[in-house]
Amino acid sequence: MDAAIELRQLRYFVAVAEELHFGRAAERLHMSQSPLSRAIRELERDLGVVLFVRTTRQVELTAAGSLLLERGRRALAEIDGAIAEVQRSVQSEEAVLRLGYGPFSGDVAVRIADALGAGGLGLRVRLEQEVTPDSLRRVGAGELAAAVVMESPTPARRHGIRVDTLRDEPLLAALPRSHRYASEAGIPIREFVAEPVLLPREPPGQVFNGWLRSVIRAHGFELKQTMAIASAPWDRRLPPIASGDAVAVIVTEWAREPGTEFVGVPFDPPLSFPTDLVSHWPATEGVDALVRTALQVRDSEGWLTERPARTELPGD
Repeated sequence: MDAAIELRQLRYFVAVAEELHFGRAAERLHMSQSPLSRAIRELERDLGVVLFVRTTRQVELTAAGSLLLERGRRALAEIDGAIAEVQRSVQSEEAVLRLGYGPFSGDVAVRIADALGAGGLGLRVRLEQEVTPDSLRRVGAGELAAAVVMESPTPARRHGIRVDTLRDEPLLAALPRSHRYASEAGIPIREFVAEPVLLPREPPGQVFNGWLRSVIRAHGFELKQTMAIASAPWDRRLPPIASGDAVAVIVTEWAREPGTEFVGVPFDPPLSFPTDLVSHWPATEGVDALVRTALQVRDSEGWLTERPARTELPGD
């Protein structure tokens, strides 16, 4: 029958074999000599070999003991190295905070990540693009540290998360370059809704589409002609707009991208897209640092233009 050696027994053996003295080995292992001697005897019994020759004056390794010492040292080095690597991996993973963001919030997420990285806290941010319902679920489950999401009803209570108002994102109308309002200072909402409006395909775009319809309705109009794009998050090139087949709602970030074949024109009256920062609750030190940084950037750059700063917790 093959003998199984416990890791504890192997560590005890190596210490005695290197010290060749039970007293010194016991001190090195931070234990008393009696249980150490008993453990070595049990190891010899389990293996069926003599590892040490003991006299009143000295302790010596047998040939079997020398072989076990050589192999045992290598085994312990491998095990200790594996443990250290796993611990480094976990520590590194804990230092990476996952920040979700929606299609309209890429610039905001990057700005928060850059500010946190410049804070000297040793924290890194990994950006993950999601639609709002998925971000809310993942923050609540602890899969994301935080996320920039659309303002939505009672997310703190429903998902057990913290919510902070973050930005009122100015919206633009994406128009073909040949559109009669392409060179104007603004496009009236009534003129915008007279065109086929490009929307992200549902169900991923359901939340945004419902929000946009309600905003247009609040100004006294309806979206009557719509065209669904193949996926959400959207393809920012928006080829149906460049070809003159549709118009769309975008943010400034999209209009700045190289190779854009459409123009971004402000709405008249202006429209904005309200976003919140949702974060895991209760917060870890890393999450707390991320939230503090985001709110500092929000306040210093004046991101809130229509809503007051507000924090909501699950118990509120």
